[in-house]
Amino acid sequence: MEFELHPAIIIESRAFAILVAPLQMLIESLNDHLGIDRYQVLYICGNYSRVLSRLDRRFRDLEVRRAFTVFQLLTVLEESHHTLMILEHDPLLYEGAGEMVEYASMAMREAAKGSILLLYSPTSDPYLEKMMTYADRVFCFAEGPCAAPRLSAKNNRKTQASSTGQTTLESF
Repeated sequence: MEFELHPAIIIESRAFAILVAPLQMLIESLNDHLGIDRYQVLYICGNYSRVLSRLDRRFRDLEVRRAFTVFQLLTVLEESHHTLMILEHDPLLYEGAGEMVEYASMAMREAAKGSILLLYSPTSDPYLEKMMTYADRVFCFAEGPCAAPRLSAKNNRKTQASSTGQTTLESF
């Protein structure tokens, strides 16, 4: 089973993927995802979350767990049996425990064997870059998708007039 978070982000089952993208891109993708109710979702965050307060309340099977240390994160990953895990990267977990980045990455890879694991971060950092070597796929976006440009009525008239090849003479 695949999880299509965004048209450019398709994650296969039993995969560990990392997404580095603007916050708004993730929030809109999760809120607009029509089939997310098919998954039993575990959302894991660290000391604070930028995403949780902006999610719609329509998720039925959304379980939230917090990990305040790397060791708590390892425990949460080991105990989880969800079909989709979304982990919000918190670099503060690895402050003073930089050697644990490799162990956490291996635990994420192991947890992804039974589900889909998406590690999200709005920016890259040295800890995340080490984790990227263990991921199956890495998605990096400098900015979110742009909306189609809107033409105003004034601009639209000019475009129509110039496309016909006719000009209008001004009166005095």
